[in-house]
Amino acid sequence: MRIYDLPMERLKSTDFHIHTSYSDGRNTVYEYCQRALENGLEAIAFTEHVRRNLTYDFSELRKDVFKAREMYKDLNIYIGCEAKVLDLSGSLDIPNSLIGKLDFITAVFHSFRYHGKEDYLTALRSMICDPHVDVWGHPTLYASRMGFALDRDEITEIVELCIENAILLERNIKYGLPDCEFISIALETGARFIIGSDSHSIEQLPTRERIESEWELLQRYK
Repeated sequence: MRIYDLPMERLKSTDFHIHTSYSDGRNTVYEYCQRALENGLEAIAFTEHVRRNLTYDFSELRKDVFKAREMYKDLNIYIGCEAKVLDLSGSLDIPNSLIGKLDFITAVFHSFRYHGKEDYLTALRSMICDPHVDVWGHPTLYASRMGFALDRDEITEIVELCIENAILLERNIKYGLPDCEFISIALETGARFIIGSDSHSIEQLPTRERIESEWELLQRYK
């Protein structure tokens, strides 16, 4: 089952964006799991940064997650990744060997070598049409950093493409993205959201109440 098809109740009690000490986070898988239970979460997802030439042993991360699933029976634990878009064709910075070993892939824009709005939209469309992608992470972050905004027609087109390809949109707590206009258009169009804290430490891991408040925010713009 793709996470797109998870029941809404599961989506509303899950943090889908967490980084551990395997990449640029400060805490272990086990520390996050313990804190998640203390915070009242039903599920969490580890989404380490990846690149084609990994700087850590992903198999060790998977072992930790599998062990954590045995240790924390009351917590559903997913393993995904955060992979950046590399070019106009939407290619992702991820080893092919990882793709079949993940519950989902969150695709993002970070250091993108093309700078114009049209190039960004071309790459974004290509990314959304990649059958391996499940989530668009921190939507519009790159666009805002580059100083251009998507108009209503562009947002609608992109969201419709996400729906067509069963891509979830992330409401990113860390960056407060996407903004209210994007959310309103996306919900009007029929998009599905998930909540991601983008936590890099257990102190940043939200409580269930915080996750629920983000869902309430989404509903206000519906």
